[in-house]
Amino acid sequence: MLYYEVEGEGKSFVFLHGFLENHSIWNNLRADLKDQHQIITLDLLGHGNSETDNEENTMEEMVDEVIAVLDVLNIAQATFIGHSMGGYVACALADLYPERVENIVLLNSSTLADDEAKKNQRLRTCETARKNFKALVNFSMPSLFAAHHRENFKNDLNKIKEIALTTPIAGVCAALKGMRLRPDRSSVLYDFKGGIYIVVGMNDETVNPELFLTLIPELPNIHLYQYNGGHMAFIEHYAEVLSILKGI
Repeated sequence: MLYYEVEGEGKSFVFLHGFLENHSIWNNLRADLKDQHQIITLDLLGHGNSETDNEENTMEEMVDEVIAVLDVLNIAQATFIGHSMGGYVACALADLYPERVENIVLLNSSTLADDEAKKNQRLRTCETARKNFKALVNFSMPSLFAAHHRENFKNDLNKIKEIALTTPIAGVCAALKGMRLRPDRSSVLYDFKGGIYIVVGMNDETVNPELFLTLIPELPNIHLYQYNGGHMAFIEHYAEVLSILKGI
């Protein structure tokens, strides 16, 4: 079973971290929300304290593991907050288990599948990780933050690097291979009847914001927020993201 931590009381918020992250990235939000909500933070397969022996960890397999945690905790329905890869898992949850999902919050994520170029890039990243993981982390992590934010968030960037470096290479490659296999789930934007909260960083170099924005319909249950930041909205625009979550 996935490693998880629970704190607080009230409606359940389940936080799903991104690639090369773990449950600890949510510590600040957990501290600021635990008086209003039951906060569940967990480590997805192959990350943090959650081990994996799989060659690939698909989003569907991660969903089943998340549902198992909810079952143990007797949580019938929750709001799922997903960053990047965690957003892919949140979309899969809304698609496969809509009755267990009250709302989804997509932080710097997308409903789109990888195109062929991105699929190939993920395989190359796996090979690079096997050869020199530390160099990969040091090279790639700064681009998660918008260029105009990197100096101000230098300490946060260093913490993100430290977390990334704790990820086992098996987990790194299994997640990369799982993400490249995920289907397009843009139908969720039309079919899911709960609240959909979408946070977009207009300087995001990891997820293509302009392409995703063209797909988002104007429906009453969809709430779109655009910020002048990169891929780490929950750090770069912390107060705004906290306000969104408090308003759900």
